[in-house]
Amino acid sequence: MKRLFFLLSSYWLLASTAQAQVGLRTGGGLTSIAKSSDDGRNVTTTQRKLGYQAGIFYQISLSQYLSLVPEIAFSREHFAVDNNYYFGEGDVFSSYIQSLSYLNLPILLRASLGAFYLEVGPQASLLVGGRATGTQTISGGFVAGSYSTPIDAAATTSYHRFDAGPCVGVGIKLPAGLGLGVRAYWGLTKLTKEQTSVPFGQSYIAFQHRQTLQASLTYQLPTRQ
Repeated sequence: MKRLFFLLSSYWLLASTAQAQVGLRTGGGLTSIAKSSDDGRNVTTTQRKLGYQAGIFYQISLSQYLSLVPEIAFSREHFAVDNNYYFGEGDVFSSYIQSLSYLNLPILLRASLGAFYLEVGPQASLLVGGRATGTQTISGGFVAGSYSTPIDAAATTSYHRFDAGPCVGVGIKLPAGLGLGVRAYWGLTKLTKEQTSVPFGQSYIAFQHRQTLQASLTYQLPTRQ
């Protein structure tokens, strides 16, 4: 958290020296995971869970209708995973909640028409923490009956630190510097380090890709003269 506070403070000071309109963003988000493939032995399903995000941005005017909007934000993202892996006459069933903490750096080009705007651009993300917690149950095969073990693993042991992809959003500016926005992100990089199930090392053929949908409340300070 000290590192995050330092980054946000530095970003605020940089923005304050520019001829730009500084703003704050906060809100909720849903994260889903796209898989590259699946097969009959290994069936994985995921479910979106509500997370949150907060950040600071500044809007640099390029023309009457266009502006550049770099931002730095922290997001806490969650999704549920159920994984069934079949081996011979037995199977392994794993159910867990995966939490991921990211520092996100979107750099967006914004086109404004009155109070409405459309923005698009690249986003880079750095994984700074998170855990998977749940239960793994093994039954059949060489196991007499079944037994369960807890899942508790750091996200950084199974997921790549860096993620990047395109980001697109729409929004509306409200009175008193307030605004509402919706933003979608599609990760193009592979989240998982190996083709193994996260976080417990069974055979897994599908790489994972991160997708997020965020709704935000924004506040922009008056433009400096």
